[in-house]
Amino acid sequence: MATLVIVESPAKAKKIAGYLGQGYVVCASLGHVRDLPGSKGEIPERYRQEPWAALGVNPATFTPIYVVPPAKRQTVRELQQLARTADAVLFASDMDREGEAISYHLSRLLGVDQPVRMVFTEITKDALQRALQTTRPLDLRLVAAQEARRVIDRLVGYRVSPLLWNSVGSKLSAGRVQSAALMLLAARDMARMTFRPATFWVIRAAAQTRPAFTATVTHVRSKDHPAGRPIAKASDYTQAGVLKEGAQVLVMTGEQASALSAYLDGKDATVTRVDLTETRSRPAPPLITSTLQQAGSRLNLSARRVMDVAQTLYEGGYITYMRTDSPALSDEALSEARREAARLFGPGAVPSQPRQYATRNKNAQEAHEAIRPAGTTWRAPDTVGLTGDTLAVYTLIYQRTVASQMHDAVFDKTVVTLTCGAATLSAQGRVLKDAGYLRLLQDDAGDPDDQNLPALTPGQQVPLRARPPEGKTTSPPTRYTEATLVQAMEKAGIGRPSTYAQTVSTLQTRGYARLAGRHLAVTAVGLLVATYLARQVPPVMHRDFTATMETGLDDVAAGHTTRVDYLTRFWTEGLAPIIGRASHEAPSLPLPHLEGTRLRAAASGPHLVRGGQAAPLPPEVIPADLSEAEAVAIMQGGWTPPKQRRPRGAAHPDTSQAARPRKSMKAAPHKPRGAPKRKTKP
Repeated sequence: MATLVIVESPAKAKKIAGYLGQGYVVCASLGHVRDLPGSKGEIPERYRQEPWAALGVNPATFTPIYVVPPAKRQTVRELQQLARTADAVLFASDMDREGEAISYHLSRLLGVDQPVRMVFTEITKDALQRALQTTRPLDLRLVAAQEARRVIDRLVGYRVSPLLWNSVGSKLSAGRVQSAALMLLAARDMARMTFRPATFWVIRAAAQTRPAFTATVTHVRSKDHPAGRPIAKASDYTQAGVLKEGAQVLVMTGEQASALSAYLDGKDATVTRVDLTETRSRPAPPLITSTLQQAGSRLNLSARRVMDVAQTLYEGGYITYMRTDSPALSDEALSEARREAARLFGPGAVPSQPRQYATRNKNAQEAHEAIRPAGTTWRAPDTVGLTGDTLAVYTLIYQRTVASQMHDAVFDKTVVTLTCGAATLSAQGRVLKDAGYLRLLQDDAGDPDDQNLPALTPGQQVPLRARPPEGKTTSPPTRYTEATLVQAMEKAGIGRPSTYAQTVSTLQTRGYARLAGRHLAVTAVGLLVATYLARQVPPVMHRDFTATMETGLDDVAAGHTTRVDYLTRFWTEGLAPIIGRASHEAPSLPLPHLEGTRLRAAASGPHLVRGGQAAPLPPEVIPADLSEAEAVAIMQGGWTPPKQRRPRGAAHPDTSQAARPRKSMKAAPHKPRGAPKRKTKP
């Protein structure tokens, strides 16, 4: 006889069993053991005649149909057998809403009337012993919040997706989180199509000093403007390529820029002002789920891949639970981070008082700590015996946590103003005065205009050597990377930390977005889906829609409202009537960068429409990147895919980081100081 402890994964079960020892049997449920029916065949016979049976939820009462999926039936039978012979059962799934729901469904299937929860945020012997001594009852409010989320996701997905099948194309899907994220991507691509470049000029001169430095013309004086007018720069223009309203700037022509550059060449400039200031760079907070996914891009890891690696590290007892939106650290962790910093760099490496961080996300669920190394004594990256991606992610977490408790980095910043005739020039430099946390984590890129300036005094004459004027154009809005999309989702309140990586992956799996280099470009199907939903079911596409829903779910979890009351407001009185009024008209939208050209949905796929004629749009074509010549070739049936030339040894552009195994991590563009060297094969 023994106590049965049930966790989600076999890896976690094996690790925990080694710590608990005799008297405990630790088994894995392999995630969820009950869910809404995934197919018609899974619907129980007694419900099949109900008009709502295919939804798996009665939309009038929000009563869900729960079934054990075929793939989980053997697991459930084995757990039921173990529960019948156990002295006690402890439900030790993760401590978030999802984990609480897993424990609830297990307790129902195993016939445990008074389920007991064992919760922990790290898999260490001390943490597990504390969890055994501080068990608690099942929190039915968390279960209700998770069930409300699952019901909404099912109703939205199953009621909105058929609209897409009838209006855009088959095998498409809509979802509460994925649709709002798609709108972010689509809005950025539409902005790129409406973008019109503007030209501006940058005039620089090299100051012939030791060391030499480069100064940039910022203002030009004239009879009309004796105090000088600033030269137009990129930020002075709108996305339409015109000056912003109220911009009082000098727009130079190429001839004027060349004339000014020629005037400066060989002249002496006078130093009119030298401003010295001290600037500080504060260490970033410890990692949370969203910032871990963003930081993973420095290691060339997708959001999905970095979360898979973090899951492995958590289950192996290396880090604390990786789904959190709180950057706070426990007193114990604060002390250990400070001890590690002092061990590495001496006692002067940390301030007199610990640094504590709070979230800026108003929707955050601060149930537990930031992601940090597990245990009361942390292991340095070069002692843990990890390799490849797991070592890289552990190093990132370790260094970010320790650095968060170190001193600010302090710089001396110098800004020099010079005059030469009618021109005012400026240069700036920055010198590191106290490295602080940068001794461990080199993540301060500084200003690209920073340079090493000589000691200068007002009134000093500085000879100039002009550089050729640089004609520049404003840049279109930058597409999101996976990391910046996660950041935008977090800022907008779209989804929760546990949904970010899956959402980004789903958008690509569904064919709504595709990686173009490191950026996410929206496909023709993605644009048509976004267009249809924005016109017919606009709340689904609004970023505030899911954020409002998350706030409501927080109220359910806190007991401020009931699951049914919340679902009634959100679904019955809110979204359901809008979906019911939606038209099945095929969406069509103009492509602003191609005159007289539209993108239209058709039964056989997206079509390009010009001059009353339509032609299928090849799936390889990204609408926002389509040129006039390519559009003509498509209409004439002569378009051919451009050949993709790749550098020798480069991965295929369609190969997902998350999908392919990696024997060793590629050299990252940024390597934190102190990161362990990676072994390479001879």
